[in-house]
Formats: sequence, structure tokens, C-alpha cells
Amino acid sequence: MELREIVVHASADVITSDKSLSPFGVEELSKILDLIGHLQETTSVQCRPYSMCVIARFMQYFARAKFFNFCGQPWARLEADQSIYLMNDEHMVKSAISRVVELLCFGAPKAHMMELQRVWVDKSTSSPRWKDFNDKLSKEWISITIYSTVMLTVDLSFLTVPSVNAQTSQSAAIIVAYLSTFCVVGSLIVSILLAGQNRKYGNVSANSAVVFLTKMTNSVFGDKALATLHSLPYVLLMWGMIYFLVAFSFLVFRSTSVVLLVVAGCGLSFIFLLALWPIWAARDYHIFSWLWERLAFSE
Repeated sequence: MELREIVVHASADVITSDKSLSPFGVEELSKILDLIGHLQETTSVQCRPYSMCVIARFMQYFARAKFFNFCGQPWARLEADQSIYLMNDEHMVKSAISRVVELLCFGAPKAHMMELQRVWVDKSTSSPRWKDFNDKLSKEWISITIYSTVMLTVDLSFLTVPSVNAQTSQSAAIIVAYLSTFCVVGSLIVSILLAGQNRKYGNVSANSAVVFLTKMTNSVFGDKALATLHSLPYVLLMWGMIYFLVAFSFLVFRSTSVVLLVVAGCGLSFIFLLALWPIWAARDYHIFSWLWERLAFSE
């Protein structure tokens, strides 16, 4: 049976590649194989109309996948995240705004954009990749919700410290602590809203996912707007932590003790360098390597 050969090939493709074009996942393909075995037993003696309907329904999914991936054509899509259309250059103003937003968001939209481009390719997607994508988002937002709850407790505890309350309501430490609280609460709200949206659309079919993604990316910035939206819980939590650090620093460095200022300053500088280490290690550009290659080439 042709359908059995197609399902076996799709199963091997899903197992050996993380960029499979199969419209079904491993578990679904295994169930289809079991069903095909049962159909072969019933149709070997007599061709039953319901059995033919089941076979035709499965064949429709695979035929549709071949059609959208241009199977048999010279420019056919061979991997799930491979685009077969030429991309237009982004407008200079949009590119500049995107870079500024990316800097303010600590590069989080770029990471989410890369994940989105693996799923949303040429305005199409597949059910297995869509579900895996939403599972990752759900886990990320749940963990951020936990961190935001802890950070909210820290902010409120900081505002109840007697030495902080003794200051005027317009002091820099209290104002920045308020900003930290607002950011953390915003992270919680956005996480809950996105998680609810994910529960609604996370397990829908590929056709429904295409309709949803088309609606969400129908703006001037397109896919980047959705990537920025997905990164908002993380970004707001990071800004909440930064504001809290600034508020705590105002409280610490207000002291006139030289020893305390030196120790706190050295400790803060050391922690700041450690925090920048992962960002520096994962950078896409290497200035010193580039300079060394230039010097070696000039010699």
C-alpha cells in the first residue's frame, strides 16, 4: 500500500531530522501505521468504502504537504525552516527602530524571531512544529511568572524597610523601586495573558495556526512585532531587576563610610562583569579576532 510507504518514510524523516516536513509527529505516525495495518487486514478481502475514506483522508494531508513544499520542483523546500521565496530588504527606518527596540529588550526579540522563523516559514506551518513551539513558550512564560512573583515580593519588602520609609516619598530610591514594581507587575500580567492565548491557540490545527499567525503578524513590523510581544515578559522582568538594583544602590551608596563605599563598589563591579560574561561569550561579533586577522593580513 502506497500510504504505508509514505508513513514509514515520514516516520524515518521525523526520527532522523529535526526539520522534517511531515504533517504529523512521531506519535501520530505510529498510530497511523497501526491503523493502516488494521485497514490492510479488512481491505485485503473486500474494498470497504469507510476504509477507502480513511486512506483518502490521510493521503490528503501528505498530498497537501507535497503541494505547499513544491515537491518535485527544482526549488522545492527540503527542510521545514527553509524559505523558497526571495526576501525584500528591510526599510532603513524600520531597521533602525528594530535595532533600538532589540537593544532595549536585551536581544530577546532576536532569539524569539529565530524560533518563530523555524515555525512560520513562507506564511505556512505544520501541526507538530506549531505545538512544539507553543510548548516551549508555555514553559518559558511559566518560569518567568515564578521569577516575577519572587521579584514582586522583594520589591514590596524593600519598600517596607524602615530606612527606606524614613526617606521622603520623592527620593530617588523609592521612585526607582516603584518603577521596578510596575515592571514586575507588567511582566506578570503579560505572562498570564500570553499563556491564556497560548492555551487557546496552542493545540489547533495547522490551518487555524496559519490564520492566527497571519492576524498576529499583520502589522508594519510583521514577524518582528510578534517576536517582540513574546519577549515582553522576559524584558519587563529584566527591567524590574535593573530598577531594583538601582534603587538598592541608591540606598547603599548614600552612606558616607569610605570603607563601605569601596567594598560595595568593588562587589557591584565584579557582579556586573559576571553578568556581562554570558552576553559577551555568546556575541555574534569578535572584535579582537577581527583586529588580529587584519594585523596578520597587513603583515
